[in-house]
Amino acid sequence: MARKDYRLTPRARRVLALVRRNGSMSRSHLIRGTGLSGTAVFRATEELEAAGLLRSGETVVHGRGQPSATMHIVADAAFSVGLSVMTDRADVVLLDLAGVVRARRDVSALGMTRATILAAVATFIAEQPLRDRIVGIGLAVAGFFTAANVSNPAAELDDWALVDLAEALERSLGLSAVVENIANAAAIGERLLGAGVDHASFCYVNVAAGFGAGVIDDGQLMRGRHGNAGEIAGLFHFADRTTPNLADLCDTLARHGVACTGISDLVTRFDPAWPGVDAWLTARQSSFAWLFQMLRYTLDCDAIILGGRLPRPLAQRIVDDMVWPELSLPSRRGVRAPPTRLMVATLDPELSAPLGAASLILHRALFD
Repeated sequence: MARKDYRLTPRARRVLALVRRNGSMSRSHLIRGTGLSGTAVFRATEELEAAGLLRSGETVVHGRGQPSATMHIVADAAFSVGLSVMTDRADVVLLDLAGVVRARRDVSALGMTRATILAAVATFIAEQPLRDRIVGIGLAVAGFFTAANVSNPAAELDDWALVDLAEALERSLGLSAVVENIANAAAIGERLLGAGVDHASFCYVNVAAGFGAGVIDDGQLMRGRHGNAGEIAGLFHFADRTTPNLADLCDTLARHGVACTGISDLVTRFDPAWPGVDAWLTARQSSFAWLFQMLRYTLDCDAIILGGRLPRPLAQRIVDDMVWPELSLPSRRGVRAPPTRLMVATLDPELSAPLGAASLILHRALFD
């Protein structure tokens, strides 16, 4: 498949990212939003129009200046594919330039073998009418990295372990590929499309079969030396705490008479009134509070966003029950340390990882 390749200047990428975030913007607002000069913004928008990524529309008057053209994103100009592979589920999505999911499919397979899942992804891509405008594929895989593009996931994903996954996808699908772990991909997705849009600095806490985090600092993903920044599950072990993941929740529900066939079943059917939900919250809230405090004091970020595949009503209860202990202590000179906002992710629990994976390739190809 011929790969769509855009060679955009840094100023054009900056302008495109801002228009994509807002859907449309006048040139005068772009000048204020980017900090670029009027000439730079004009040249950037001309470059983006020539590439077919933006189109100019109606003119608007701001103050006493000249009328300013409104720039609109061209949603069909470029697409990306996102694939997430977890121990029990694999999903693929097609994302357009405006950040809208145009197609999605569950491509889970018995044994979660790489050949079977990639064959299903190839079929999915072949069915898309504008597939020649796909700029690449992002892969989010559950596991930690041992080298660039080489993941070491759980035993259920043995076929995805210790191989160059970017090279495997490019060879199989003929598309440029980028690889991340699930939490990092979901953090990028939330930054571009969800609750993180208004926060340049946040920590995304990913709760699924496992537990991890993705850290965004000044709009950029913090990967660490080996790509494993945010592998926070081990902290619970050293603090002698049980990791509060969804496998743990499934076990608690089963002990209270609620049977789930797996995490996907739990997420799909979740009922806050199920017996066992309150017991799990009572047992695990202190672990979440301990973690939130650790992240707050370590990262000093704008927000902590609780997400992953955690059912959103359950995530909201965890957030609502959180009390920052220092709020009960005397302030220093009448002033407290700036707070960190605690909030719930807004992306669909079963779409956050593939959306993040698709966002990764758009981020690299057009916005980064």
